[in-house]
Amino acid sequence: MAELGEELRRERVRRNLTFKDVEQVLHIKTTYLEAIEDGKYDIIPGQVYVKGFIRNYGNYLDLDGNRLVKAYQSQVGDIDTFSLRSVTRQKAQATPNLVQSEFVEYQTSKKRMSLETRQRKRQRSIVQERIVLGIILFCMALFLLWLFLF
Repeated sequence: MAELGEELRRERVRRNLTFKDVEQVLHIKTTYLEAIEDGKYDIIPGQVYVKGFIRNYGNYLDLDGNRLVKAYQSQVGDIDTFSLRSVTRQKAQATPNLVQSEFVEYQTSKKRMSLETRQRKRQRSIVQERIVLGIILFCMALFLLWLFLF
């Protein structure tokens, strides 16, 4: 497992960088950087952090961070897989048009407003801002008048 760490260490030393230099830029603790270079991944809490640290550290050293993460995964035996849950749909017996599902489907894309609608909305907000500004100025004038007269 030291091949990945050796590559990172060689590049860091070649650039005359210390762990403190890297820590200041990437905000990764020195102990974690040392653990990555030594191949002691169990010191870092969680594989997600290990992958992120390796990717960021590699990219900072102008190495291919994604390639380094894949090398880490092949060394450790971690594969990017995820399971899909099948969706079974059944028609309701009472009404044939309803479809029941265990998942709720949402429409992800928003409908765009037309140019005229956006312009009207902008004009309304400008008018509201001017009204609020007028009220504030009126209150300030009353305050100044009260301040100088009393």
